[in-house]
Amino acid sequence: MKKTLLPLAAGILLLMGCNKNTSSHYTEIGYPSSHFALVLADQKTDSIVFSSTDSWTLSWTDHDWCSIDPEDTQFTNKYGNAWVVQRIILTFQPNTTGKARQTTVKIDGGESSNFAMYGQVGFLGITRPTRIYANDLSSDTIVSLTMNAGSEQDSVAFKVFGDWTLTPKDGSWLTLSRTSGAPGSQLVYITPAENASTEERRDTLLLTSNGVVDFIPLIQKGVTLSAQ
Repeated sequence: MKKTLLPLAAGILLLMGCNKNTSSHYTEIGYPSSHFALVLADQKTDSIVFSSTDSWTLSWTDHDWCSIDPEDTQFTNKYGNAWVVQRIILTFQPNTTGKARQTTVKIDGGESSNFAMYGQVGFLGITRPTRIYANDLSSDTIVSLTMNAGSEQDSVAFKVFGDWTLTPKDGSWLTLSRTSGAPGSQLVYITPAENASTEERRDTLLLTSNGVVDFIPLIQKGVTLSAQ
């Protein structure tokens, strides 16, 4: 399909004149600003935004889990030295491998090539308790949510991109304020039954979104006996 100036058909967000010399060439990536974007395991789309005074072609690492509409892979700039700002959608398959993976998008335009990398992790967007992961995304650990022996309420927090469920593996001593919901940022309250034992007990919450399962470990301390 021939590209036009229609925003939805061509992905053109903005067209504005510039005073560059006719011999000048300009291509710059605006998003991701650091040329790297972190994509969560259940995230199905992201984008690349760039501006260029040139005609360009776009390519990406050949992975079956990432795709771009073929109509969005090339553009002929007919507007002289005008800057044309483009937003191209990337589509991802949910990452159920449990491992990080990455793809690189390349823009060839004028006299230069520009690159942006997208790293899709193997976990969901759990923000409470804290997740710690390596800089290269090769490993990650969630710090256990630790509760006192009493029945004081606590909470977990997460952001998901699909409808979600949250289920305890055991559940015999836990009550959740919600066990399912719609995409977005979520806060779920946990009320444990009082632990009358001196031994701590453990459970795991299973969070599922877009077919991806992640785990939130829970610990409830045992009761402390008073000194005789």
